[in-house]
Amino acid sequence: MPETDIYPRVRALERGLELIGALSDLGWATPGELAKYTGIHRATVYRLLFTLEQAGYVYLRSGDGRYFLTKHFRRFADSVKDEDWVVQVIGPYMGRLLAQVQWPSDFATFTSGHLEIRESTHRFSPMSVNRAMVGKTRPLLRSAMGIAILSEVADESLEQMLDLASLVQPDGVSKDDMRHELLQRRIEARRLGYAESSGGTEPNISAIAYPVCWRNRVLGAINIIFFRSAMTPAKAAERYLDALHKCVRDIESELDSLPLGEYGWPRYKP
Repeated sequence: MPETDIYPRVRALERGLELIGALSDLGWATPGELAKYTGIHRATVYRLLFTLEQAGYVYLRSGDGRYFLTKHFRRFADSVKDEDWVVQVIGPYMGRLLAQVQWPSDFATFTSGHLEIRESTHRFSPMSVNRAMVGKTRPLLRSAMGIAILSEVADESLEQMLDLASLVQPDGVSKDDMRHELLQRRIEARRLGYAESSGGTEPNISAIAYPVCWRNRVLGAINIIFFRSAMTPAKAAERYLDALHKCVRDIESELDSLPLGEYGWPRYKP
């Protein structure tokens, strides 16, 4: 039985959500206007409005009998962060990339001095030995995703990122050492057109990666991970870089329509 057929659809919930959407579109509206706009029977509209009013989600203006949404919906909207919208967009495209290359991918952002994996296809890939990847962290300079992000951020952002990364580095690794390594790998990534890593995060794992941007901001990066014994990063780029580029371009095209504010890091301007 298909997954979509396991549970019956709750039609009352669907109509309630449709009514909420109509109130968002129309603003203050009468039950008759809402019935006409949605095609929902007027008696059902009255029942739904009464239920929503009792629960505190709509307000009835007694002067003219019009309804509108209450501040509860603002609380819901405020609780959804930019990165939550981004992950919702990115996930399906990563699934399509997996179908093409079979090797797993991760999407990570830079936060609190390291990379945090926000989405992953490891759990679906036949080539992965790691399943639970979302929420795991990776070092900024040892991963292909970190170098991909650093290759695209503005110069003035590098010092801030290095300051944060230096706080979580092992003892004996200075900020100057990090800066030297960063500059070398940044130059190489820009020359190649992608970032690479071989044994940087795990001894038997290599990766290639590409940054994900939204207008003038760098949001994170997506990689393709593979066994070092299977191929070199250069061979992986030869085989899969076009697919990775297309995945990122399609993501950025959809992200362009989202009002993300100041999420991410300022982007490098040549």
